[in-house]
Parts: sequence; structure tokens; C-alpha cells
Amino acid sequence: MLSNRVGIAALRDTLNIFFKRNFTHHIKPNFTEDLRMALENYTELHLRPIKIQQCDFGKPFSKVSLEYKEYTIPADERRCVSHIPACNTKNENILLEVKFSKVFEDGFKSLKDYVYNNGRMDSGGLGHACALSSLLVFLTELQKHEQILQDGFRRYSKVVNPETYIAALLTNHLLSCLVFGSQYRISDDYRDQPPFCPCKDITCDRHIVYGQTSIGHGDVWYGRPDVLLFPKQTENAYMVPLWYINTQDEENEETEDIHSLEMKRHSKFEKYASQVLSQAIIFAFYQSNLLEERRIEPLSTLVPSLVITPDQYYIIMYDYKRDILLSNEHQVSSLWEDNGLNLSAVLDIWMVLNYKDFTPHLKSSVAQGLDGSSNFHGILKSRNIFNETKRIRMLRYTPSKTYDDEENMIVQDAYTYFE
Repeated sequence: MLSNRVGIAALRDTLNIFFKRNFTHHIKPNFTEDLRMALENYTELHLRPIKIQQCDFGKPFSKVSLEYKEYTIPADERRCVSHIPACNTKNENILLEVKFSKVFEDGFKSLKDYVYNNGRMDSGGLGHACALSSLLVFLTELQKHEQILQDGFRRYSKVVNPETYIAALLTNHLLSCLVFGSQYRISDDYRDQPPFCPCKDITCDRHIVYGQTSIGHGDVWYGRPDVLLFPKQTENAYMVPLWYINTQDEENEETEDIHSLEMKRHSKFEKYASQVLSQAIIFAFYQSNLLEERRIEPLSTLVPSLVITPDQYYIIMYDYKRDILLSNEHQVSSLWEDNGLNLSAVLDIWMVLNYKDFTPHLKSSVAQGLDGSSNFHGILKSRNIFNETKRIRMLRYTPSKTYDDEENMIVQDAYTYFE
């Protein structure tokens, strides 16, 4: 406990030095107020359980064929919320969802403790303090990063191979900024590999780190995350994979109405769903095996993955022990709001990147109620390859969905349903 206190005190002193050096001749930004506004105006992210109906194996992520649907359960009048008009036994199925703020309850509590406790960083231990410090520093330079990202997206949107440049911009000026230590690795599989950040900002000139990111097993699925991010203080035992989806081919969005944009963005996820879901599942098993190999007891078996584009983001979570797969793919989650970054998105991404410290979890009754809902364990066992998940490792080389009619369904909070 003493070492934690000393570490937090040292971190606080380091932050004070940073602010003094960078804002001696300027007005110090009120990032505490920014955090307060972000919390009070937070737009909730809803995660829905997914059931895999069938899939093939032995393929790279990009070639996987995976059929899935949103997981539903038969309506139970005893558990329906009384104030929902449609909640009656005439409805055949209930579509459950989980609030992101409930899954990352520890993260939101840490933020509230800081904001409403006069900026104190004493709660949550050194891990929370390190994660919070990265967020605070990012907020002090928020407008700078926003402008760099917007300029960079415009500059590289029409080049032949924009993926590396956009991924580098997002990594250097958003993602790595939200991780203490700013450690990351971009896949060395990209065709173009600029050695320095392509943002053109004279104060940046950051060297880009490329390397091997391949994970998987030849009998299950395998491939390369575009980026791996890992907090410095965790000695790389925990990491977060990011997959980048290029949407620059979608032109003239300014002239489209809200409905058509939502349809387009939803279809974009649907196009990559097999790849995205298989990646998230494999990474969760990999994270489990890595912790077991290093004899680290996991605080949670619910592992997040992040999918990002220049204008939106998706969060996929897989519980490799209980076989629960969650996604916000039904919800349009914008990275931007008006002319700046969406602070709700920043908070969501920050918590995912620091999930080791904020320990995502489902309430026991919800976890029990959704146990096995993904059906992936069952499919693996039917193919006699479940044991191969224990062999998912970092690799040295890389060896359509149908929608149910939701009009007759109740969408209900899983925490209330399993009360």
C-alpha cells in the first residue's frame, strides 16, 4: 500500500511539472471541467450478446465465414419491466443489452472520484492513477490532436494505400495517447511503412514502431491485428488489439440523411463482421493463454477488442470462460461530435485500452444468465478442436449475417432482466 501511495505522489508531481512546463505562458486548460462535462453528457454505449450459428475454421481472419445473430431469449412475464408497454407474453423474444457503464463500472467510479473529489488521485491505486494521467495529458492537448487528425484524414484519404497513414495517425494522436507510456506496435504487414508519424506537425516527428502482431492457431483462426497497444506498467502481459477499417471510399456523406448514414455504417460492420468477431474471440483466448503462461491470475475473463475507422468505433468483448460475446454493432458510435472528438467516445476507448486496471465484468446474475450464449464453445467441441484454443499464441508467421425481425422483440436491460 505504501509503494502505491509513493507512486501516486510521484506521478502527481510529474503531472504538475508537465503542466507547469507546457502552460507557463498560457492559460492552463480546465480539463477537470472537461471531464465533468464528459461524464454529465455521456452517451451510453449498449452491448448486445451475439450467438454464432455456424462458422468455418482453419482460415485467416479475412477469409472466415461466420453466420451470427443477436442472442434472444423467450419472453418471461415475471422478468419483464412493468413500465415497458410492449412487455407482455405476446412478444416471442426478448433482446437483451448491457450498458457499457455497467461493464466498466470501476472506470466510471474512478473518473467520478477524481472529478468530484477536487482532483485527488488517491483512489484506485497506481494503475488507475497512471491511466488517469494519460487521459488528463491528452485533454490538455485535445484541440491539437483533433486538428492533426482532421487534417491528416483529408490529406491521406485519396492516396492509393491510405491504411498505414490513417492507422498511424489514429495510433499516434489518439490511441497511444490514452495509454500510460504510449507503447504500441503497428503491424509490419502494411505495404507502406512511413518511419515517422505522417501528421506533418513540426512538433511531432514521432518514430513509428512496426512489428509482428500475428496471433492465432492454424486449426482455428489466425491473422494480424493492425495495432497492439499495451500500458507500460503491465510489462506487456495485458494488451489491446485494434483493427482498422478503411471507410474512405464512402463519399458524399454530407449530403445523406441520418437514416441512410446509419444504414451505410451498419452495413460496413456487417461486411467485416466475420473478420471482426473472429479476431476478438481469438485475441481473448490468446490473452488467457498469455496470462496463464506467465502465471498471472486474470481479474476478469471478459476481454475487449477495438475496431475503429476515421469516423466511428466498435467495441467487441468476449468472455472466453463463459462463452459470452458482446458487441455494439447495432449502434452507430461516432468518433466525432460537431467539429471535435466525441468525448463519450474518448472515455469508452480510454477504458477499453486500460481494461487491465478498470476490470470489465458482468454482474454475476447477468453472467450466469448469458452463460454459453455465444455458442462458440459448442461449435468448437462439435468439431473436436476446443482444446486447440489452449494453443493460440503469438505467431512468427501467418499460417453473412441474417437479421431477425426486431419489431416483435423487447429490448431490455440485462441487469434489470436478471435481477
